[in-house]
Amino acid sequence: MPRSTRGRAVILAIVLLAIVALGCQGGGDSKAADDTAREIANDELTRMGLAPEDFGADFANFQADANNGLRTLDQVADDDFDPEDERADLERFNWATQYQGFYTSSQAAKERSGVFVVGSSVNLFETNQGAAGYLDDSRAELQTQVGKTSKGVTVLESREFDADIADGAAGAVFHGSVETGQGSSTPFWMSAVMFRHGRLVATVGMYSFEEPQHQDTVKDLARHFDQNISNVLGGATATR
Repeated sequence: MPRSTRGRAVILAIVLLAIVALGCQGGGDSKAADDTAREIANDELTRMGLAPEDFGADFANFQADANNGLRTLDQVADDDFDPEDERADLERFNWATQYQGFYTSSQAAKERSGVFVVGSSVNLFETNQGAAGYLDDSRAELQTQVGKTSKGVTVLESREFDADIADGAAGAVFHGSVETGQGSSTPFWMSAVMFRHGRLVATVGMYSFEEPQHQDTVKDLARHFDQNISNVLGGATATR
């Protein structure tokens, strides 16, 4: 796969994470007290996300994406499957900021084999209601995406699975294809969980060129992610 095409495949796969993970919204037990009901600093967001080694020893050498870090409204919206609609949603639900951390294996991308991207993101909203509304709205939009193409990516299928994390969670295995030039395309799969922790909406996902069986893995990672969030908000060090 040419370098430019590999880069586009990785970026577009990451773009779809926030959309696809919403195929099934579950409901975890609500926390007794909302630890997000205070000001949350940017440096706290950066300490919540998952590092490559959190995904396992096989991923410790994955390379950080150039777009990692705190993200603006323009960046988040422009990366979406439908940028104009995403911008409207972020503004409507009083989105504040995002931190993302995605990591890529250039070798897996070159060989089109195995897991080629792992990563997580956490979105901060002004209110719990905004975070919950964003989840609900995105889930409804997902139903209209299958069979459509945007920026060279075609949504082929999404399969839901149960997740029970924090204040509500969603899980899905996504199947898509990305155009690779000269009329050809490459299939890829994504397993992801998105969950709400107060006014935070967090996502963790793994992308593969082979049909994956990563549902249990991403659920465990989401629980670890949720614990990281609690630790950071409670003043402790995020666990690795």
